[in-house]
Amino acid sequence: MKKKISFTIVFFIAGIILTGIISTRAVQEAYRNRRIEKEVNELKNEALQIQNENAKIQKKIEYYSTPEFVEKISKDKMNMQKPDEKVIVVNQEISREPQIAGAQQNQIQNEQYVPNYLKWWNFFFKYD
Repeated sequence: MKKKISFTIVFFIAGIILTGIISTRAVQEAYRNRRIEKEVNELKNEALQIQNENAKIQKKIEYYSTPEFVEKISKDKMNMQKPDEKVIVVNQEISREPQIAGAQQNQIQNEQYVPNYLKWWNFFFKYD
């Protein structure tokens, strides 16, 4: 009877150990599968982003090869024109500063060209 009990105990302990090993492997595989699925999803998202970028680049290529774009660039960058076109140049540099009277302008110029050592002297020793 002792042999039966000891055999049953050994068989039961072996079953528990085997169940533990199988459970551990199952958990490891589940974790590995989850990690692989996550990586696959990240790669799918990256592939979609690359496809979107490719589509944008393809649209730009199509636009850059149109005659309208070539004409625009030739006019803007190379200063070219069609034979029947007339070009008008508009100067966009408009002075927004009011004109200063001659005496005031001379005074400002004189103040600007004061030597640096005099500026420091005036800063430390003259109180206006």
